[in-house]
Amino acid sequence: ALRAINNILEKDYKLGIVRYASVYDKQFRDMAESKNLNYEMIAEFGYVLLMNKNCPLAKKDDVTFADLEGYIQIAHADPYVPSVSLSEIKKEELPDDVDRRIFVFERAGALRLVAENEEAYMFASPLSEATLSRYDLVQRVCKSPKKIYRDVLVYPKNYALTAQDKAFVTCLCEEKRKLFR
Repeated sequence: ALRAINNILEKDYKLGIVRYASVYDKQFRDMAESKNLNYEMIAEFGYVLLMNKNCPLAKKDDVTFADLEGYIQIAHADPYVPSVSLSEIKKEELPDDVDRRIFVFERAGALRLVAENEEAYMFASPLSEATLSRYDLVQRVCKSPKKIYRDVLVYPKNYALTAQDKAFVTCLCEEKRKLFR
């Protein structure tokens, strides 16, 4: 999120997509306003659990947090929320009750780790059937308090979206709707 925002502010990028937990909506809206950025919601969704299709958890329709004990969590290592301390975010997004966790900074590497390890799982946005198939993954609902996440398009207020930008956003929204039904 921070890199996407900084790329727009400092490197003349025109569009960025930021993902965050909806409880931090005010912080992101305030930041966008203070940085003179437009802010448009693309999608809202709950995370699912991704795991190797041969993982013992894959046989369950619904997985609980207790079921995850002893498994390895693959987690994104760079949570960011404007005006909230990193330690506070990590406490909320990466609870201490996980004994084994691997931090990864990019999604393809995280998917590969989950795909290659039957003892690993990852919380993520729902994936397409094609992506699940490519990595031999399954996705399951985790029976727990559901957090809602948002993908938000950000761009400079003084930037007029081009026809190509608008076509991209339309296509993106259509694909997200299919995945997050």
